[in-house]
Amino acid sequence: MFLPNRNALHGRSLDAADAEILGIAGADTVERFLVRRDNHLTTPLHALPALAGELGLAALHVKDEGFRLGLGSFKALGGAYAVFRLVLEEASKRLGRSVDVGDLDRPEVRSVAATMTVACATDGNHGRSVAQGAELVGAKAVIFVHAGVSDERVAAIARYGAEMIRVDGNYDDSIRQAARIAAEKGWTVVSDTS
Repeated sequence: MFLPNRNALHGRSLDAADAEILGIAGADTVERFLVRRDNHLTTPLHALPALAGELGLAALHVKDEGFRLGLGSFKALGGAYAVFRLVLEEASKRLGRSVDVGDLDRPEVRSVAATMTVACATDGNHGRSVAQGAELVGAKAVIFVHAGVSDERVAAIARYGAEMIRVDGNYDDSIRQAARIAAEKGWTVVSDTS
């Protein structure tokens, strides 16, 4: 069953800030990021003929982005990309010039990144992406996990060089602690919540 989008904002143009991130220019930036960091790995396209038949479609395909950056999850791309954007913004500000994805390996940009610490709370994928993004650009990452996160997930995040902090309680407790400590220490929170 297809449901129409009845949101009052549906069909309206994006405001300038959202268009920069979600529009064609934003997609182009993400593509350059992926080409630079992932050798533009071609991701598989899977045919779903049974579902296509059920929906009355001639064909239905799903693009599998789970292999991007070796993270195993399409969702996990956002954290790494956010870290890259934060480093680019900070480097542009400190260097007094525009800095682009192609500049991420330049010594002066890596020098800026080395002074930055990003933090987040996670159950797994998001923290792994933030940690890998920080590792790739030379920033520090501090990842907060709650008591219910498995040791295997903690190890999967830590292998990217992140400092791991286990928090008593649940996910919401880890979010609060990450925000509190990051504010105290001047770190930047890369959140997967709004």
